[in-house]
Amino acid sequence: MRQLMTKWRPYLTVFRLRALQETQYRAAALGGLVTQVFFGLVYIFLYTALYAGSDPQALRDTITYVWIQQMFFRMMFSNDGELTNLIMSGGVAYMLVRPIDQHRFWVCREVGGRLVGAGMRMLPMLLVQLLLPVELRISLPDSPVALLQFVLSVGLGVLCLCELTSIIDAINMKTLDRRGISAILNLTMLTFSGNVIPLTLFPDGLQTLVRYQPFAQALDASIRMYQHAAALPEWALNVGVQIAWILILRAIGRAMWARQLNNMIVQGG
Repeated sequence: MRQLMTKWRPYLTVFRLRALQETQYRAAALGGLVTQVFFGLVYIFLYTALYAGSDPQALRDTITYVWIQQMFFRMMFSNDGELTNLIMSGGVAYMLVRPIDQHRFWVCREVGGRLVGAGMRMLPMLLVQLLLPVELRISLPDSPVALLQFVLSVGLGVLCLCELTSIIDAINMKTLDRRGISAILNLTMLTFSGNVIPLTLFPDGLQTLVRYQPFAQALDASIRMYQHAAALPEWALNVGVQIAWILILRAIGRAMWARQLNNMIVQGG
């Protein structure tokens, strides 16, 4: 156990330091809170007009979906930028001499930032719910089991996002420009993670496709578990899909990192 803790100490330390760093941006968290509440209400008013009393239960589910996606917006679109700056300035050379697994180090850093950033917006937004009319509030989870399934799924979703980010970083090492790949990936993620339109509103014929693609594992899978507790076989399938995508993305990311680190051209001088 002691050897294991010693091995993981650098990664736990960077996780803690990145989490503490995220707590320093209180003004940004407040601005994000106001923005997410505003857009959440706009989306809810649009969906209320869309349903126009035709399906009250579907509307309640959609309102809950919207609030959860707004609470975890920071988790979805965290922008650290530290590694990009090191690559562009040449400071990455100092990172390469450290006796650590570079891929694991930066993934752990990313996890810390995304989790704390999400928490700094989620908790105040839960308090805001108490100020809203009942019909505009988030619904309680389907059951305590659904809440537990949701929490576990969110953790897996964060790992999925961080592995996707590691692939972006590997491309950045090659192209020295994060903007292009980030723009493409963020647009794709907005569409297929449920952040623009809840994936539950897609046509029935596309549900299987949109539900099991990698971007949906970041948040949509968690929201579905929050709204409806899954029986053990279905829950195992949902979690298994998330874990499978994490492993696939991790394998791709580590292979790309290994290739780029072996052929690194250090900028600056």
